[in-house]
Amino acid sequence: MASNYTSNYGLCQWEPSDKVLRSEFNGDNAKIDAAIAAMDGRMDGKASTAALAELKSRLDTLSATVSGQGDALTKKGNCQVVVSTYTGTGEGTRTHTFPRRPAIFFIAGDAQLAIGYGATVAYNHSDSTYAVGVSWSGNSATLVSKSSGASARVIANRTGITYQMITLYDQSV
Repeated sequence: MASNYTSNYGLCQWEPSDKVLRSEFNGDNAKIDAAIAAMDGRMDGKASTAALAELKSRLDTLSATVSGQGDALTKKGNCQVVVSTYTGTGEGTRTHTFPRRPAIFFIAGDAQLAIGYGATVAYNHSDSTYAVGVSWSGNSATLVSKSSGASARVIANRTGITYQMITLYDQSV
């Protein structure tokens, strides 16, 4: 009787001291026969050469069509999303400078702001009574509280608070 078996099909592996049984040989042969039959069944369903040639022709045509769209497709609906963080300084104004013009940026922390390029006012969505003045200079947006009190909180700039910023850049600009 086998004392070891293969890991994939459980075929017998005899040690020199094992007694060899005919039933184990027959069982192993049945497992091997079933595995080969399963592989034959998979091969019966293979595609014909003509079907493969037709599929390749269709794929080549589709590939040429997509490639021909080149520039037209590269600027459709594309945007780059950049996630970053900053730590507030406690000052009453906060300037964010971007490597290029953002379409919109979002700030989250103890304040939530969404500011689109060119906007002159935004609201702190943590408390919508807090108005934020926005002024743009090139790729920089300077935020200033238009509300009385809590100005650093209003513009998401409280000392020591880490804020998350998500910036979307329009790839077609």
